[in-house]
Amino acid sequence: MFAQLLKSIIVDDEEPSRAALVNYLSEFCPDVEIVAECDSAKLAYHAINKHKPNLVFIDVEMPRGSGIDLLKMFKTISFKVIFVTAFSDYAVQAFRLSATDFLLKPVKVDELIEAVDKARNELLTTNTYQHLPVLFHNFNSTAQFTPKLAIYNSQGFEYVNIADIIMCKADGYCTIFYFVNDQKIISSHNLKYYEDLLPANQFFRTHNSFIININHITGYNNQGLIKLPADLTCPLSVKRKSQFLSFFKNPNK
Repeated sequence: MFAQLLKSIIVDDEEPSRAALVNYLSEFCPDVEIVAECDSAKLAYHAINKHKPNLVFIDVEMPRGSGIDLLKMFKTISFKVIFVTAFSDYAVQAFRLSATDFLLKPVKVDELIEAVDKARNELLTTNTYQHLPVLFHNFNSTAQFTPKLAIYNSQGFEYVNIADIIMCKADGYCTIFYFVNDQKIISSHNLKYYEDLLPANQFFRTHNSFIININHITGYNNQGLIKLPADLTCPLSVKRKSQFLSFFKNPNK
């Protein structure tokens, strides 16, 4: 449990970025108390151990040790992390897939307020620190991006290997995931949420209610039915047929 004020540390090697974040927090998030500003991973490590913050804003790319390097210095992480990054789409995807909070530079006030509100609520209700090992995994998968995905359900969330997903099926406002080991997970997020996350060169939306992993296709017939492992099938809508056949013939494009 933490006090009414969120004791926070800002870690960024660029002074203008730190100053902008301090100003935004002071004006729009008055319950955030900034106890230290650090321009390197080394200084941040000592400041975190000294002040025991509830919340740390961490720049990802710094010349003397990245934000990822900083977090790996700790055996356990007892504070909430919000990453601040100007990174490429690839790295942003790593954050999203692992359900890790992040802000894109230049930071927008409304997104900052939302991230701080989310951090406060999660500190009160759940342990979110287990997201970080999966982020490390995703972030390091640079050459051939084979990440894990956080799937939210009624009990919390589960991390899965994306390559093991056969099919996603819409079920009202929820999504049912089917896996190679015959496992099923029902997620509390809708199909569109996962369509935006899953790698576009591997997953294809065949129908309003279905997304499939191209790598698991076992057959297709002219009646518009796609065959998948474990006797699974899904329909292919007429308007998506041409795109599907082109995609399947050239899956890397």
